[in-house]
Amino acid sequence: MKNLMVASIVLAAVATLAGATTAADNVTNQMGREQAQLRMVSMRLTDLIRRANRVTISAVNGFQLWHDNNADGFKTADEVTLVVRGADGNTLTIGANETHSDCKNISFAYNEDSPDTRFITVSFDVTENGQLQNHSVNARLRVSDEHRKF
Repeated sequence: MKNLMVASIVLAAVATLAGATTAADNVTNQMGREQAQLRMVSMRLTDLIRRANRVTISAVNGFQLWHDNNADGFKTADEVTLVVRGADGNTLTIGANETHSDCKNISFAYNEDSPDTRFITVSFDVTENGQLQNHSVNARLRVSDEHRKF
């Protein structure tokens, strides 16, 4: 009888431990996904801004970057990337096909109006560890002034 009781207690402890381990694993996986999302958005924005030849639009709801891919000095539709926040302020769209709905309270700041913009800040909130955390991407265009003449 005592052996049965001890076995029941041990099985109950093992079941509780297994449940706790599964829950902790799920939380760790979610945190990893959130951090990966944050890194991807931050790296993508930083890279786009740094490689841009010019900011053609700078507005409260977003900006447009021109990348002179063929170095001809003329802006074409396939050389511009629009970065905007959704009407609710909680969706970040980069280009035509990339949308991030995990970003909240998105805002943009510029050192000057376009076309003289050289420094862009994109601020947004993301959920980390169950709490909303503010993050900013600060990037400067690394272009020569040759592209700013026209």
